[in-house]
Amino acid sequence: MTNPFFLLVLMGLLFQVVTLLSQPVKIIYDTDMESDVDDVGATAMLHALADRGEAEILATIVSSANPWSAPCLDAINTFYGRPNLPIGVPKGEAVNRKSGYAQSLAETYPHSITSADSLPEAARLYREILASQPDSSVVIVTVGYMTNLSRLLHTPSDDISSLSGTELVRQKVKHYVCMGGRFPKNTNTQVNGNWKPDPAATIDVVENWPTHILFSGGGDQLATLYQTGGTLPEVKENHIVRQAYEWFFDRVGWAKGPTHHSADLLAVLIAVRGLSDYFDQSCEGFNEVFEDGTHEWRSSPDKDQCYVLPKPERIKAVTQEMNKLMTHQP
Repeated sequence: MTNPFFLLVLMGLLFQVVTLLSQPVKIIYDTDMESDVDDVGATAMLHALADRGEAEILATIVSSANPWSAPCLDAINTFYGRPNLPIGVPKGEAVNRKSGYAQSLAETYPHSITSADSLPEAARLYREILASQPDSSVVIVTVGYMTNLSRLLHTPSDDISSLSGTELVRQKVKHYVCMGGRFPKNTNTQVNGNWKPDPAATIDVVENWPTHILFSGGGDQLATLYQTGGTLPEVKENHIVRQAYEWFFDRVGWAKGPTHHSADLLAVLIAVRGLSDYFDQSCEGFNEVFEDGTHEWRSSPDKDQCYVLPKPERIKAVTQEMNKLMTHQP
């Protein structure tokens, strides 16, 4: 005869597992929101996942000094019904690259932020958000430069927390998903990407980050296998993602648009849903970044780092899912 007490304990454990699995993933999202338009698609995807109850967006943070990046991000947040999401920006010297959509988006869609000067410094906002969360509960995903994370690691104890930045990250962050690189290596100095504009920050974070890092990668080794945006002409003309992609493609003069690589979108999908049955990973060794921002995966020693590999048989399904999420109508 089955012990009733054992059944009660088992049911309690099952309930806890189901509850944990159903809880939204706590996300801090860090984007440059300037040079490439896939930042817009990735941000839209994150909001769609939050609308589905899969993600809880704690903050959206800008890693660029472009004056239109933060207002543009605020416009996207507002479009998706989250006008009060905290936004932080790097203060002082930071990467500033041109954008083919940020100013147009900010000038066209409603939002409240008119200048980045009024926003909190990104590293301090990170500290505020992390300090308020349970231990090992936050997933950080960057689809831009690592400037903010490097500065966060070097923050001292303050009125927010007695912990240093590194200690706070170690205590509060579950893991970090980083969009960047072309794995297993990129030694092409002509390819810019997210790491070369601030290589010192990239090296600092890759070498000193105190939790697991999963590199989702960009470039032709991964991101170009997943071509998204082809369904944008099917949505309303005033949809913010459609408008951003149209402005971007008009500016760069590409005739094939709006189909585009999905580097940033993949990082967001992985940050929220994990690898699931969509992707594989390689975890033997570590990523070495050089002074010019190029990098190469070394086979040893093992560090708490992995990079994403595609499952060829799942590329079509993943692409369809990302297209559906990025064209989500709030």
